[in-house]
Amino acid sequence: MKILAVLMILIGLVMCWGAVQEFFYYTPEASPFWVGVFATPASLLFAVAGALLWFRGRSIGRMVLLAGIVMASATIAGTALGVMGRPATILGMVGSLAAIGWSWRTGAVTV
Repeated sequence: MKILAVLMILIGLVMCWGAVQEFFYYTPEASPFWVGVFATPASLLFAVAGALLWFRGRSIGRMVLLAGIVMASATIAGTALGVMGRPATILGMVGSLAAIGWSWRTGAVTV
């Protein structure tokens, strides 16, 4: 659980840094700017969920699931628009799938 929390924090911060860079290099007319608009809060949510997982433990399972789904959606959208490259896609999806898998495995969500 602590390993997943650290992984979520690191991936969230790295993805957030990349998304914030889109604001400095593109204008609102370009699609990378809008990917940055949506990927920045998704990455921050992912990092915050990782920090909460570190401090609160299993009781935050639903938030971890939500953060994983939001992060996966932002990663898929950024890749589909051709903004995110392969390393960012792999990083975002590995973290998202790990968070979603942990949530399902620990019983945070009943299917």
